[in-house]
Amino acid sequence: MTPTKEKETRKETPPANHDLSRFLAVLISVIFAVAVAILDLTHDIIPGPEFAILVLLIYAAYSKKILRFVKDWVPFLLIFVSYETLNSVVGTVSKYNVHYGPYYLDLALFGGNSPNLFLQQQLKLPVLNFTGAFFYTIYFFVPTVFGFVIWIASHKDYWKYTISLGVLVYGCLVTFLLYPVAPPWLNSALTSQGLTRILSSSVDKSLGVPSYKTLYDFLGPNLYAAFPSLHAALPWLVFLFAFKIWKRKALPVLVIPVGTWLSAVYLGEHYFTDVLGGIVYATVAFVVAIKLLPLLSQRYAARKTKTAEMKGRA
Repeated sequence: MTPTKEKETRKETPPANHDLSRFLAVLISVIFAVAVAILDLTHDIIPGPEFAILVLLIYAAYSKKILRFVKDWVPFLLIFVSYETLNSVVGTVSKYNVHYGPYYLDLALFGGNSPNLFLQQQLKLPVLNFTGAFFYTIYFFVPTVFGFVIWIASHKDYWKYTISLGVLVYGCLVTFLLYPVAPPWLNSALTSQGLTRILSSSVDKSLGVPSYKTLYDFLGPNLYAAFPSLHAALPWLVFLFAFKIWKRKALPVLVIPVGTWLSAVYLGEHYFTDVLGGIVYATVAFVVAIKLLPLLSQRYAARKTKTAEMKGRA
């Protein structure tokens, strides 16, 4: 056999470790999917970023980055799974102490008019219903997909992003416990004037399948977690990090948070004040991760160095 033919034969024969990588990709993904599905069903959790990680897990296995991926993404996954588990528990307690502050603040800001009612009465159209549903639904995947992008492009910023997510979701969780707020579609003062939950009343009807109603009724999420709006907060946090990394090139990403904000109010899922609260919480979480934590880390390192020098002199 000539050297050329031997070379061609080696190219045609896939390496054994590539087959093993494929096998691990499928095996780990199946185990992960079953475990997450059981967790979601037993704790009444709406599937979210943890399922988006499945696709990324398969990529990591195929690209032979499985160990690094697991090490880096376990904290990210734990943040969301622990939050969702605790949030379902908080929902069973908070329903006995519901507040309506955001509703009254909306009325004060808009001269006694509700932005939710105004948008539905003036702009309600099938195309807006589906557009709103699109933006409101991608909330479950955007934070994870963006995290994967910066995990590859800017590993240092990925860890800051993960920290900011932890600060954000747990800050919101504490608020849900101490200041529970029901969404507009559960406010009788608005529903009596014609406000509807468009996702279940219009989108499901147009689809001919009660997808949103089934999802929410079956899994029963925390209904009293309207303020601050995580739907408003997470896309805004994504944009803040995108702008930090890519500057003006990231401006198109702004479509996602703005679209989600308008959709949340139009669909009757959040008050305008809920959206403002989400923006504030996300901004604070961003500042904590980008400015405060590095500052505290520097001060700690300086103090440690100073202490070591004093011991050396002694």
